[in-house]
Amino acid sequence: MSMKDRLVDQAKKLASSGRVVRVVSNDRVMRLATGVMDAKNRLRAAGERAAEAWDILLNGHALPNIDPALDDEAGVHGATPARAASARPAAGGAGLSTVEETVSARPPAAGRSHVNGVGANGAGANGAANGAGTYVAAAAEQQLATQMAARTSLSRIGGRDVFEKAYKFMTADNARAMGVYPFFRPLDFNNGPEAQLEGRTVTMLGSNNYLGLTTHPKVREAAKKAIDKYGTSMTGSRLVNGSMRLHNELEEKLAAYHGKEAGLVFTTGYQVNIATISALLANKRSVAMIDKDDHASIYDGVRLAQASGARMVRYKHSDPAALDSALSEIADTEGALVITDGVFSAQGEIASLPGIVEVVKKHKARLLVDDAHALGVIGPGGRGTAAHFGLGKDVDLIGGTFSKSLASIGGWLVGERKVLDYIQHFAYSFLFAASAAPPCVAAAMAALEVMQEEPWRQEKLRENFTYMRTELQRLGFELGKTETAVIPIYIRDDLKTVMMWKSLLDDYALYVNPFITPGVPPKQQVLRTSYMATHERKHLDHALEAFEKVGKKFGVI
Repeated sequence: MSMKDRLVDQAKKLASSGRVVRVVSNDRVMRLATGVMDAKNRLRAAGERAAEAWDILLNGHALPNIDPALDDEAGVHGATPARAASARPAAGGAGLSTVEETVSARPPAAGRSHVNGVGANGAGANGAANGAGTYVAAAAEQQLATQMAARTSLSRIGGRDVFEKAYKFMTADNARAMGVYPFFRPLDFNNGPEAQLEGRTVTMLGSNNYLGLTTHPKVREAAKKAIDKYGTSMTGSRLVNGSMRLHNELEEKLAAYHGKEAGLVFTTGYQVNIATISALLANKRSVAMIDKDDHASIYDGVRLAQASGARMVRYKHSDPAALDSALSEIADTEGALVITDGVFSAQGEIASLPGIVEVVKKHKARLLVDDAHALGVIGPGGRGTAAHFGLGKDVDLIGGTFSKSLASIGGWLVGERKVLDYIQHFAYSFLFAASAAPPCVAAAMAALEVMQEEPWRQEKLRENFTYMRTELQRLGFELGKTETAVIPIYIRDDLKTVMMWKSLLDDYALYVNPFITPGVPPKQQVLRTSYMATHERKHLDHALEAFEKVGKKFGVI
């Protein structure tokens, strides 16, 4: 090994040590470093704001619209006053996506590294070696931490070249070069509780395959038969040549399963919310009343509705009293659609649906529940949030995705026939999108059948996530209000979250998902873990051992 390689290896070991990470991730150290390293950008941003204010005084221009989803508390009914705003996309984002850079980029990794991952050894050795003579590992980590902490969004950069913001986005490149980039990692294959990443078997705690049906023989066989019978695609939208009896059959089964009059099958779960919200709230007398922690697809659906004149009002997370206050303020001529996740995807928390239903009825509003993370997980027979509370008849619309418990790709919506008929005729994102492919529809239909034929899967899933929740709490981890298969481990620091993710993966072959700012609000950073019916006790105990050692190493427990 050359002297350069030895220096790099020593620097990497020093950088990943618990002592160094605790120092560079200390709040006071972070604030001091951020203030010093970001001084130039802060002055520039202040200058830009001053210029905008002067322009308004002179010309009377309106302030630019600020996306409410980027502000954690702005305009939220029931929120604590005077809380600092946090720049973030709608809930569900991964992070590292809109952070303005504060330091020049480290040289990009060379050799085997590729745009969406690190070197084949998973440690980013080639990238670390590049420029090793210039960068000390701890300083490089501090640089990355400062970039993570920056709050000015790249999306605000204007000018003649709309690509300028892309060229200035360096955080992901720097993280790849350091071997700590956690997103878009290509798996060799995913077999359920275990997966293969860069030739190495890992225990999978980062999948939403809650019932473990992606590898079920019946589900796989249904997809194969659908290809043989229908081909790989209908090559058209549902409006014209894209509908087939298979779609209608699944729609009828989903409606019957939920005790609703009708069902509608979509190409993706994301499309369900975009299409439904934009179709129903398409004028100036419509109000989207949403939980501030709703999924990004709900926010995007509301944005489309706002383009037609609708208003958005956010209420404090899972707070019926705040919803009541918000609904009390809408005009008599306005109609409101209340939209909430059934199970919140980052927190694993179940919505306060009984209180929400009561408030919705009081104000004669309508209610849409996104049950993406509830189907197959909670409620009798896995029927989701409304069934969990015995409120199936009190929720107007229930939607979700095929991509979790239904082991496929697509989306679904159930409710009154006339309402769904209106949506399929007035939602552009449904009318002009290619229909769900035959093998995807067939696989989802088979998974729905298996879900009802094998109730042990939901029971085993509950046993697994209850065991993990109990044991993680016993070890001293903070888990929030989770009651489901999603268990967040709160770290509350960007750099520490990423370094713990890396240690779990590199040292213990444990795959989890790090959620950092701006994808979550400040001090809400978590390692998101999720569990399956097909996890065995050996997988869970291995995970607990790894969490305990890494948690102690980084001073979290």
